[in-house]
Amino acid sequence: MPLAQHVSVDLRVGELIVPAALSPIVLDRELSTTQALDVIVRACGQQVLDQVDPLLTSRDASALHDMRVGIRRLRAVLSLLRRPLGDGEKFAWVSTETRDLAAPLGHARDLDVAVRDHGERLTGSPLRKLLDLREGAYDEALAVVSSDRWQDLSTHLDLFLRRIHDEVPVDPPITDAANEALDRRFRQVSARGAELERAKSSQRHKVRIEAKKLRYGAQFFSSLYAVSPGSASASGSPAEDFAHSVGALQDALGDLRDVQVTRHLLELVGATAPDVDTAPFVTRAVAAHADVVARGPFWRSALQ
Repeated sequence: MPLAQHVSVDLRVGELIVPAALSPIVLDRELSTTQALDVIVRACGQQVLDQVDPLLTSRDASALHDMRVGIRRLRAVLSLLRRPLGDGEKFAWVSTETRDLAAPLGHARDLDVAVRDHGERLTGSPLRKLLDLREGAYDEALAVVSSDRWQDLSTHLDLFLRRIHDEVPVDPPITDAANEALDRRFRQVSARGAELERAKSSQRHKVRIEAKKLRYGAQFFSSLYAVSPGSASASGSPAEDFAHSVGALQDALGDLRDVQVTRHLLELVGATAPDVDTAPFVTRAVAAHADVVARGPFWRSALQ
């Protein structure tokens, strides 16, 4: 394929990193934690499964992104509810397995971002190398999704959900577990994010990970705090506003990470990375963190 044609197709695909709208998860306050875990994990799993065919048939960048989001959400709920259910070994195994299988998808996404943001200004060997790297990353991602290991994870996850109630030492009400999980992540984000302006990149990364879990948790459990129990939170609800605020923090820190990762990828293919002023990203992150802290734990007053 001529280089010009190759570039046109790849840049078009690279621009399609747009998240799909997600159906709200509705939880009843009478559910136990394992019952709620089943509902959330299966919803996340369906989001992943819905993207398999588009990814395999067309190497669609948005399908890969949505699949990554589904896996991240699945891993987040396991992390959020692992402690209330006893911190068992099976939780650790599922979390580790999903992390390892998702790694090639993350690498492909990073290359999508590099091509999207810098492909038009690159020429010659650096462009060819960058596009080849991305094609190779997609090959690896598709191989993972087509593998026996991927199928085995789906089977084990289903068995895990079917048996978890009988294997945990305590199965508390989901309202108790949700409050505990959100409290813990809120404390982590509040404390770790207090020095964002002077923090190292590794410290900011930890804040971003905690913010991601806090945001997903607020979304997972939002119906528990709705005015009408058992219904999805209405637009503009405290849960939605809180999740949006945490999302702003997560996005600002994610933009910082993208700058660092893309710089590494460009250097890898022999291209000069442009100078990027990261101060606005840090300013956004600091402001978003302050907003999150100011909003406080809405869930504590919602159930009173």
